[in-house]
Amino acid sequence: MAAPPRLILPDAAVAPCALAVLPQDPSWSDLEAAYLRRGAQIAACDAARRMAVDTLMTERAMQDRLRDEGGR
Repeated sequence: MAAPPRLILPDAAVAPCALAVLPQDPSWSDLEAAYLRRGAQIAACDAARRMAVDTLMTERAMQDRLRDEGGR
C-alpha cells in the first residue's frame, strides 16, 4: 500500500510568531510604535495559523479520499 500523502507546510506556517517588545524605559512613541507593530504581527501570525490549518485539513481530506478509494 502506498504511503499517505504528505503536504509540505509553508515556512510561514511553522515559524514562531514574533511580537514586539518594549525597551526598558519606553516613551510614548515607543508604546505607539509597539502597539501598531504588534497589531500587524498578530494579523500575520493568524494568517500563518490559518495557512497551517488549511494545509492540514487538505492533507487529511486527501488521505481520507485515498482510504475511501481503497488505496488506489
